[in-house]
Amino acid sequence: MWFKMPKGTTSASFQQQSFAVEVTDDKGRGYFRAPDHFAPLILMGPGFELANEVPEGAPDDLPRADPLRDTAIGNLTAELSALRIECKTLREDANVAEAALNAMTKERDNLQVYLSAAEAKIKELEDEE
Repeated sequence: MWFKMPKGTTSASFQQQSFAVEVTDDKGRGYFRAPDHFAPLILMGPGFELANEVPEGAPDDLPRADPLRDTAIGNLTAELSALRIECKTLREDANVAEAALNAMTKERDNLQVYLSAAEAKIKELEDEE
């Protein structure tokens, strides 16, 4: 929605959202755009008005809220967050599994060395008989 700023005002803030003059009319009055849901807050401000017409050359108004689209975006955002968490967990699990595999491989190699030494000792004892 387009709003008119009070004379002499170049910016305003509502609910920690800052808005600045985007276009001025021939009388020097500033106009700005804000989402529809800010209208009650803005219009309660002294001197702020709803702009029925904007000066020539003003950019297009902000798109109206689309609850269906907004809900879909919210759902997809939540799903993406869940998938990122799952991916991170799977990567961590893969790292743990890789570390366990490396530890077992090292243990197997050590056991093979021990087995080779034991077999050599057995052969040595058999040769002594």
